[in-house]
Amino acid sequence: MNIRESIPRFFHKLISLNFAPTTAVLIYIGILLTGIILYGEVTNRSVILSLKEISRDLNSESSILKQKVDNLMKENEDLRSDDARAQLESYNEVVEKYEMVKEKSKDFEIQGVNVKSIDKKLDSIVDLIFGKNYSKADKQLTDISKSLDKLLRDKKAADAAKEAAKKAAAKPKIPVCSSLPSSGYCQLTVKIGSGTFTVDAIGANLSSTTVVTDTAISSNCSNSCATKSLQTYISENGGFAGMHGTYFCPPDYISCAGKINSFDLPVYNSRLKKWINEDKLFWSNRAMMAFTSGGAVFYPQANSYSGLSGIKAGLVNFPGLVYNGKNIVGNYSLTSAQNIRANRGGVAVKGSMVYLINARNATVPEFANILVTLGVTHALNLDGGGSTALYYQGSYKVGPGRSLPNALIFK
Repeated sequence: MNIRESIPRFFHKLISLNFAPTTAVLIYIGILLTGIILYGEVTNRSVILSLKEISRDLNSESSILKQKVDNLMKENEDLRSDDARAQLESYNEVVEKYEMVKEKSKDFEIQGVNVKSIDKKLDSIVDLIFGKNYSKADKQLTDISKSLDKLLRDKKAADAAKEAAKKAAAKPKIPVCSSLPSSGYCQLTVKIGSGTFTVDAIGANLSSTTVVTDTAISSNCSNSCATKSLQTYISENGGFAGMHGTYFCPPDYISCAGKINSFDLPVYNSRLKKWINEDKLFWSNRAMMAFTSGGAVFYPQANSYSGLSGIKAGLVNFPGLVYNGKNIVGNYSLTSAQNIRANRGGVAVKGSMVYLINARNATVPEFANILVTLGVTHALNLDGGGSTALYYQGSYKVGPGRSLPNALIFK
């Protein structure tokens, strides 16, 4: 039933209760207005309650949303802070690297390196840093540093080459000869059956040259014997050339413990005018080269020596190498060391000429063949190896080798 249907019924009910029609209408209208008012209040309360509930829900959701917004903003700030920190670290690292490379460039420039091209590259690095392109700047700085290292290496290599060329230009050229020199020093190449050898030779004429043999000791010595450099021997005797003397027991040989720098081979001391180790003059398997005012005397076997009038110098060693132009090495017992290739020194004569000769990288038998090929008349083997020393006019041509207990000098 709707309101339109209920109105006639309610109105007729009032008429039936003896209300005048007009009165019935007014009563009905009053009741109707009261209902309307009451319905409005109830409805308003429901709306208000609903609005309050909605407001509470909105406030709760707003609070949650605000919290989420705050969290997002904090996360964004953290991200921005981390990014800024990373960029700052990258900036500091690349600037520090730039300063190091710049300092390196200055240091290399002081050392003579041409760094103009490097400085231009460093200028471009500044632009990369200002443009915050730190990764590219870092890579280019690494490449520049490597380029600097190469420039320095090239500079040092060039300097070394110049220095070597300078020394080579300043160093006197080795005089080369095809045969033994009539005087002075020269280097020649000698070919024999077993190979080709480099030979250093000093020649002097006995008519104008005095041969001296000298020792660092004044009497026989069996251990810790005195020694001198070849240059010292030559200087003390007023000489111009010289060579190492006899075999001896060097301090670097284990087998020489207890007999260091001793030698059991006779040497005539020209200054003292006497033989050192004279008691060993008559041992076998040894040869002697002696000098008097009349020239050289060679003894293939030293034990055949019975004294020599006017002797000025002399020394005994083994083996004899050449006698009357022939190889005589086979007449002696050789040690294993003498059959190993090394520097080999000896004294040789031919007519009025006397020679100090060194063959490089040869055995003693090869040395004898070399001397035969060179045409000497007589020759005596001397020490060699690590004791080799050949000196002429102020400089070593071979050596200086070890400090020596005896030596042979030209003056």
